[in-house]
Amino acid sequence: MAWGSGSFKSCDSLLKRVEENDAKLVELVVLPMKTFGAAECDRLSAAIAHGQNTNLQTISASGHHIPPSSLKRFSSALTYQYQHAINGGITSVAIGSKDMGDEGAVELLGCLSAENGGLLKHLDLGWKNLGKQGFGAVGATFSRSKHMAHLDLSRNNNAGCEGVVSFCDAAKEIFGKGGIAFPALEQLNLTECNIGPVGMQALSDVLLSGECQDGKKRQQRIHLVLRSNLIGADGCPALAALVSGTDGSILSNLQIGQCSIGDEGITTISNAAVSNPCTGLMVLDISDNAITKDGAKKLAESLLVSWPDLVELNLAKNNVGSEGVASVMASLLGSEGANGNSKNSTLKNLDLTSTDCGVDGAKVALTSGGLTTLRLFNNHLGSDGFISIAPLLQGGHAAIEHLDLGGNSADEDAVVALLDSIANVKEGLVNKLAVLEIGGNTFGDKAAEALERLKRVWPKLDVAHDKPVREGEDEEEQD
Repeated sequence: MAWGSGSFKSCDSLLKRVEENDAKLVELVVLPMKTFGAAECDRLSAAIAHGQNTNLQTISASGHHIPPSSLKRFSSALTYQYQHAINGGITSVAIGSKDMGDEGAVELLGCLSAENGGLLKHLDLGWKNLGKQGFGAVGATFSRSKHMAHLDLSRNNNAGCEGVVSFCDAAKEIFGKGGIAFPALEQLNLTECNIGPVGMQALSDVLLSGECQDGKKRQQRIHLVLRSNLIGADGCPALAALVSGTDGSILSNLQIGQCSIGDEGITTISNAAVSNPCTGLMVLDISDNAITKDGAKKLAESLLVSWPDLVELNLAKNNVGSEGVASVMASLLGSEGANGNSKNSTLKNLDLTSTDCGVDGAKVALTSGGLTTLRLFNNHLGSDGFISIAPLLQGGHAAIEHLDLGGNSADEDAVVALLDSIANVKEGLVNKLAVLEIGGNTFGDKAAEALERLKRVWPKLDVAHDKPVREGEDEEEQD
């Protein structure tokens, strides 16, 4: 990897290495403080187009203003490299700045479109101010690509439903009726693209359309990131179709945090999961979606039998309360399911940050025998909460390896009680606890001494805590 060394702003030495086909220069990273504009981009393009460089695989030059004319030359260079079957070639690109816009995107993809994106496997067009035309160009270029696996279109707020529909329509028009669109796609990031129900439906339709030769929808499942969009409950039927079908989910990971789906939306998804289990979906992030205990209960009802591969669930910033947490944990701890299974045994990582779970919810979560990571950050457990859960952590924990109790405003005596309980070895318990986070709780000299005692018992336990507050000092004086 080269980071654009040499004089502080110049890229001259770096570009010389590209022109000389330096075998060690496989990944080119041009940091934002460097000068990389039209002249530098044209020089890079010339080295690629003339066949001077065959070793470079990755170009990362985001944050630099590149005019459309230079982006066009860069596109032509990548196309030349593909057409002339040069050994190796550029497979990963992140280039341009937020002023790229539709004009720049069209020029960047213009030559590549005729070659279905050439060799590109990774493309980062995040925060490039793309709209309808730019999204359409992306869809037209890569819908038939046998290489494009990771596509980042995040933070293009101007796209909206119109942009996503354009992306999908272009894919349908170019690809026609045979096969599937974006056949090699493994990850698609559409965070903060102002996508609503109409755009969500269009995306769902294009990703579900067509079949492979073996009759399957796709050869690999997709990691889909849709955080901070306006999907709402009305967009959840389209989401449900992606995660739940007769062949299971076409997604491996779904991140829909802050998408305003609410109880109605999670109910739609959960009901669909009951009808057709979400086989293959391993990660579900539904954080910050105004889900309450009622929505949590609906999700819990489906967890037992309908999410057979789910490993990670993020419920953070949903006010599900202790009742909601209890419902979810019950599906993991022993409710007899319709298929005879006694519990969901696949879920390992659970994020309950800022869920208002209370002490009761925390205690229920800590009694899980299956979780390996549990986050209880910022749940207002306070000193009484720490003292209440301390006995549950005597000698550590038999299953949980990473426990986050940060941001709960416990006083120092309560922190000491917790640490001393973990240090108190419990007969017959094989401790798995490896990481403990207790920042955001008072940590002074007494807590530091308790930590020393703990370390003598569990020397490999990593404890993250705040800088100690000495007696007579306050936290502001320590900063």
